[in-house]
Amino acid sequence: MAHIPVAGAWALASTVQVIRVIARSLPNRLLTHTVATDSLFASWLSFGHLFDLVVHETDAPSKSRTTMGGVVTWDCAPPPTFSSTRLNKPMNETFEALLQEKQLRSLVENYSSATPTNCNMFVLLLNCASSLIHDKWAPDKKLVVFRDGHVHKQTGLLHEFHAGELDLGMVIDVTNGLTDVDLVNSLPWYLALSTVEWKGEIEPGIEIEAILETGAYLELAKQCRPDLVCMYGLLASPGGYSILYRSPFGPHTSREFDWGDVDALLAYIYTLYVPRPDLPSCDHTISRAITTNIYEPPTWNVCDGDEVYENCVTKDARDMTWVARVGTSPVTIKDTYRDVMACFREGEIYDILHKNGPAPGFLKVKKEYDVQCGGRPITVTCGNVMWVKKRLIMHTYGQPLRKCASLVEFLKCMYDILEAHRWAVQERNILHRDISIGNILVQAEDVEDGQEFTDLEYRPIFVNEVLNDDFRAPPMARLADMDNAAELDPEKAVSPTFVAKKRRVKVEPLRCRTGTPKYIARSPAIGLVLAMNGNWAVMPELSSDLAKKYRKAYSNNRCGMRVFADELSFHGGFHDLKLRMAHKDNRALRATEFRHRPRHDAESVFWCMVVFLLLAVPLGSPDQDAGEPALYDAWKLIGDHEIGSSTDCIDLRSRLLQSERWEEWLHEDLAHAGQLMCLLAVQVSPEWSMFVPPPHMFNLHEAMQRIILTHIHMWDGGEKDVKFDTERLRDPTDPYYWNYWELKRKENNVSPKSDLSGNTQSTSAAKLPGKRLADAIEEKEEPEAKRQNCTTEGTQADPYQLAFSPTCI
Repeated sequence: MAHIPVAGAWALASTVQVIRVIARSLPNRLLTHTVATDSLFASWLSFGHLFDLVVHETDAPSKSRTTMGGVVTWDCAPPPTFSSTRLNKPMNETFEALLQEKQLRSLVENYSSATPTNCNMFVLLLNCASSLIHDKWAPDKKLVVFRDGHVHKQTGLLHEFHAGELDLGMVIDVTNGLTDVDLVNSLPWYLALSTVEWKGEIEPGIEIEAILETGAYLELAKQCRPDLVCMYGLLASPGGYSILYRSPFGPHTSREFDWGDVDALLAYIYTLYVPRPDLPSCDHTISRAITTNIYEPPTWNVCDGDEVYENCVTKDARDMTWVARVGTSPVTIKDTYRDVMACFREGEIYDILHKNGPAPGFLKVKKEYDVQCGGRPITVTCGNVMWVKKRLIMHTYGQPLRKCASLVEFLKCMYDILEAHRWAVQERNILHRDISIGNILVQAEDVEDGQEFTDLEYRPIFVNEVLNDDFRAPPMARLADMDNAAELDPEKAVSPTFVAKKRRVKVEPLRCRTGTPKYIARSPAIGLVLAMNGNWAVMPELSSDLAKKYRKAYSNNRCGMRVFADELSFHGGFHDLKLRMAHKDNRALRATEFRHRPRHDAESVFWCMVVFLLLAVPLGSPDQDAGEPALYDAWKLIGDHEIGSSTDCIDLRSRLLQSERWEEWLHEDLAHAGQLMCLLAVQVSPEWSMFVPPPHMFNLHEAMQRIILTHIHMWDGGEKDVKFDTERLRDPTDPYYWNYWELKRKENNVSPKSDLSGNTQSTSAAKLPGKRLADAIEEKEEPEAKRQNCTTEGTQADPYQLAFSPTCI
């Protein structure tokens, strides 16, 4: 099996996400052409299945939006008003006088008429225009200088991933005393104000690929600039040029302008000096920390009123979210953009959870507030949708789930996540609705502030207390990222925003499809009660010694499930064939009865286990091996999963629930965990709402926790407690992909195993540049930033970034 290093995949993840965001807005015929004709993007898209969208609920969308494949996009045609709505121009003036400047006019004429054109000519043209605009309209601003990326290599990309070189890089010169000597060898990405891609020639039919590539670079640059709200990019060729604008909503592109019309080009440069007052450009509460070495990874200072958090280190960056750790302390800052019409606020959810002190199993939070600039909140709009920038100050820092050191440790984490979630529903009426690998943290550290959890009578009881009688044993893992959470029972709701909203309008947030594609439960993925039913499962029983410990630990539990045992039933109920048949061909009924339930979040925990165990690498495994067809067969069922569209779609992940091939799919040293996954799959498979009477809301939590606890008890301390290599993941790439071996040969990274023709390939210990999975798989492939779908009354909602939830928050 090919193993891929964990460090450094975030940039690739977001690059792929940007490509997918743009690509999803293209007509099918163009998208087909794009994927089929360019090996670079084909390989990126082939790895794109490793990353996710996150789907959020929101109110009904504007009519200008369309849906494609269940994902909300905007119409792909460039808006005719791009220049007037995205670019700025001098008041009561034009650029006509500027074009009378002899040098600029000559450069424009030479560039537009030259055959062939070259990059150096374009650099001269841009710098001349920048200098003239600076002297005429912005003499008090720092000069914007364009640099040739062929000469000045770009460095300092987030997570040390280098996806290729821009033809031009643009930085603010003289910032921090920079000189030409400083920038002679490379351009730090965090100094980039914009990106420019110059194409010496764009062949007919591949214009879309050039836009995709430019958009990808723009996304990478934006990740490195948390102080910017939006960013501009430029794509130029001998035939003309286009301008890109990237906001938290995603990329927008202008039409192509020919070189006879350079007004838009000059307006683009002018806007870099004088941003539009109606479009927020910068967040002035974030500034770069002073450094003596511009080539070191930057740190940032974040102003929080009278307090300044110094030397913040970026841990996650996507279009909607930036997460940074304050130095080496446990303090973590999360900036994100949220729909002003959302029913719930993350800070209010945390207030409910922590009403009696910091709730075990969750992050400690200091406060949440709207980020302001000039006395007003920073907002971005698209159509009739408005997002506001919010900042969450957290007093917890943790590691991604991938850092679990062993199989038993991982199972303990899963048990404790189910327990924390169960407690939140039972005692706080809170439903998470977006459990994914990226939203689970381990090895968490807290700020010591003297606060204690005081609700001891009905506290969550975690696995080490059950097994070892360790009173108030801390959780092995914590649930993070409550920005999609909701209150389960609206009649008991206390969240101020939701309570106020439901007084004005009828809202049903639990009817919304919310989650991350790989991990979202099957029913919320399509917004319907499931028609199929799968296995009929009975409640698992614990061994006598384990049952004794279990009942002692939970003797004060109020839900009644801790001592539950099936007596000729299935979780206390029976499958009702008439009920199932009534729903099978009645889509409207299934949509009407759908609500997000606690068991759906428990199912998400199961999918987290699937992804983790499929990709886990036992410690000491060979560094490299060839792609594995068995792993790919399993991975393609979950790795390509997306949120269902308005018509019924087949959830391929269901095949993972019905199959008994787990021993074949998992790493050979983890084959014994196949039986565990089969037992869990039997419990996850049924549509439990089709049973009469319906089971308890924690029936799936209870079943999964009993199975997991049994295997922890059996494997703890024995040879079956496999140790993990926390720096690598198995490579689930299709070994039969048309250029799989070609790419490996080109990268000098072919395994010592015969290829498909029977010839033996050479080997190298080199890594796969440009194809590093990383804990990006666990980290809210957010990513992409968050996209939103809503099935209430058949509506669909707003775009959310491609991607991942923060790993370290």
